[in-house]
Order: sequence, then C-alpha cells, then structure tokens
Amino acid sequence: MRVVAAFTMAFLLLLPMQTSAISESLWDDARVGVNGGSMGGISIHLSENLTNTSVSSVIDELPGLVEVYTATWCMNCVTSEAALDEAIGDDDIARIHYHRHKFETMDPFGSNSTEERWESSYGSASTNIGGLSRLAPATVFDGERIYMGTNPKSNSLHTDYSTSLSIGSSHPFEGDGTISLGAEATENGLKLYWDIDLAQSLTPSSKPATVQAWILFVEDNAYYPDGSNGVENYGHVLHEAVMLPSSGPQSLEVTPPNPWDGEDMTAILVLDWEIPEPESNMGDALPASGASTLLCMLAALVPRRPKLSR
Repeated sequence: MRVVAAFTMAFLLLLPMQTSAISESLWDDARVGVNGGSMGGISIHLSENLTNTSVSSVIDELPGLVEVYTATWCMNCVTSEAALDEAIGDDDIARIHYHRHKFETMDPFGSNSTEERWESSYGSASTNIGGLSRLAPATVFDGERIYMGTNPKSNSLHTDYSTSLSIGSSHPFEGDGTISLGAEATENGLKLYWDIDLAQSLTPSSKPATVQAWILFVEDNAYYPDGSNGVENYGHVLHEAVMLPSSGPQSLEVTPPNPWDGEDMTAILVLDWEIPEPESNMGDALPASGASTLLCMLAALVPRRPKLSR
C-alpha cells in the first residue's frame, strides 16, 4: 500500500507541473520581471463631424488585445500576420500594429511615441529572445505572451496564436467593473475624457494592481504601394501612443495625428496593469520546490527494515 500511495502522490504532484510546462512552452513572457499585462480595446472612430461621442464596456465584455511589431519591408511579417488573421477569424479583437520608426528609412509609419511604448513594455523580452529591443515580426497577446519570428512552437503558427487567443487576459479585476471613453472636437483638436471603475478581489497576501491608461491612435487601413513586402494595404497602423495622466482630472486635450489617407483614424483606450510582488508569499514558493518536496515525501513512504538485535 505504501508503494501505491507513493506513485499516486507522485502523479498528482507532477501533473500540474507538467501541464504548466507544456502550456508555457508555447510562448515567452512579454514583460520581463513584471506580473502584469494589458487590456482594453474600446474605441471611438474619429471623423471631421465628430461632436460628443462616448463608449463604455464592462470588463467581461472587453475585446482581446493583440499588439504586433512590423515593418513595410518585413517579409516574415506577411507570414505571421496571415496566421494571425486566420487565428482571429471573426473574433472581437483589438489589433495594434507598431511600425519600425527609429533609424528607419523604408517605413513611413510609426513615431517616437509608438517606439517608446513598445520598448518600455516589451523591449526587454525582445532583447532576451532576439538580441534587440525592436525586432519584426513580434506578436504580443494581452500584453502577457510574446512570439518572435515565424518559427512555431507547436505544429503551426496558427495553433500558437489560437492557443494564446483562447487563454485571454489574466487580469485580476472583477468582471462587472466598467471602462468608458468619450471624445469631442474642439477648436484646437480633440478633448478626450475617460472613466475607469475597477474592483479587485484581494487575498490577504496580495496587493492592489496598479493601472496605467493609454490612448492609441490607430488608422484602420493605410495604402502604401512602395512597401517592399508587397502588402500595399497596411491595417491597424499605430501612429501615436499617448500616456494618460494617472491622477487629476480624467480629461485631456490632444491633437490627433493626421491619417495617412482617408478618414479612418480611431482612438483606442488601453490599460496596462501590474500586480506588485508581495513581500513574502509561501504559496508561490511551493511549485518551485515541488520536486524536492516530492522526493522527501516519497522517501518517507519507503518501508524501513527493522533493526536486528545483536
């Protein structure tokens, strides 16, 4: 019976470790040393006749968020974005495509602000994986899971991306929290106002998550026939990234960027969230010591020979 119990205990302890290893092998952490991610995606279409428009959503109904680092000369980006298109299908996903801008002569999109947001959020992960903080193609899901290049970690890129989409955000906020965004045209540009009402379920050892709000100005489609990768129509082009103030009035007057062509600029509200690491959390230490704990428990179950009397 001791042997049976030992094997049963070993199976139960190793099962979650194996499952975690299998799932995590499909991606790399998008934020190095940070327990956090991104969420949001409610948006307002900006037009010349914009008056006073607002949108809102509860947390449970927010779309997924996918951020892509790309370039108009990047051939591998064509492959990765085609797989992403197939994986997303008709799902409600907010897509943000960052274009290489710094020291760039072949791509007309992007800006210093878009590069700074990418590098501050995902530059460390990109450097750890590929050696540089800005590498195309790169794809990030919910600000948490990053894929670099086009080599799949499963049987295909489609499977990799579909798996990440199905996981969704791991944010700690309660589902009935609300996020709202409003916009109205002014003489000098655009006035944005927002409201973020979030509640978090806290355990005795956890700390409240911090939230940083951003407005991302994204053009739905930009026609550029001179791109050497032959795409011509580039979608979800991020032109500017504006960090919103974390305190004070929840409104801001901005001058939105001009679209490359047409009138298809959209303001998208995105929230970066982070949970500070607790000072001590014994629960988090258990998985790391699971193997040694298992060995000790198995050793205790091994039958001992009785000592022979002399």
